[in-house]
Amino acid sequence: MVKPFLYDAVDMLYNSVMKHMPKYMQERDIANACIFGFFGTLGLTYVLQWTSKNVVDKIIPGFDKIALPKLERLCQVGITIAPVLYATIDPEGAKAIITQHPAYISGMAGAALGGILGAELDQRKRLCNPQSLEKEVEKSVVYPPEEKDL
Repeated sequence: MVKPFLYDAVDMLYNSVMKHMPKYMQERDIANACIFGFFGTLGLTYVLQWTSKNVVDKIIPGFDKIALPKLERLCQVGITIAPVLYATIDPEGAKAIITQHPAYISGMAGAALGGILGAELDQRKRLCNPQSLEKEVEKSVVYPPEEKDL
């Protein structure tokens, strides 16, 4: 049996959550994998966006406003293209994963949707609430004190 990418880590996380779930939820592994993947990745995306704004931006000024939107778009494209590229390169391997690990595929689909949605919501928030360049310059530039007695 072919093990998908990061199977052991994903399986450990999934089982650690599922052992605390009621019996009726444990019987619906495909739906739960999708839900857990979606909300787990959405939460991780929000944590990474917060970290970008509050931590990384202090170390690398402008990272949150300049680099993060580009990285988010790149990740959205990568999440979309990666499964298609894998299926093109190794069609038998992709077929084996789909037929042998349906819960894994469901979880990865949920994770992809959660990551794409989290990045897209951040992109739209930036478009709906833009700060003008003048306000940004005004905040970041320190002007010299005025010479009053000359």
